[in-house]
Amino acid sequence: MNNVTPITAAESGPFLPAFRFVEFNPRRARRGAEAARVEVTYDEGDVDFLWMSPSDIRKNIAEFGNQEGLKQALEAYGRSA
Repeated sequence: MNNVTPITAAESGPFLPAFRFVEFNPRRARRGAEAARVEVTYDEGDVDFLWMSPSDIRKNIAEFGNQEGLKQALEAYGRSA
């Protein structure tokens, strides 16, 4: 007699975009451009590839949480120094 109702994705709260670190481009970094390329997947299945600066990454961490892809992108800036 289990009265637990399964929670569906729609009931579990808003979907946060998923971030995956793709690459770090040192040439872009030397020019002062955003150098971490990140894949962003949205709940509708849409995917974007964005170049992000350390500031961009920190803002996304603040808004969407400390996801592994964002941590890896930020760490790539530290390795390039």
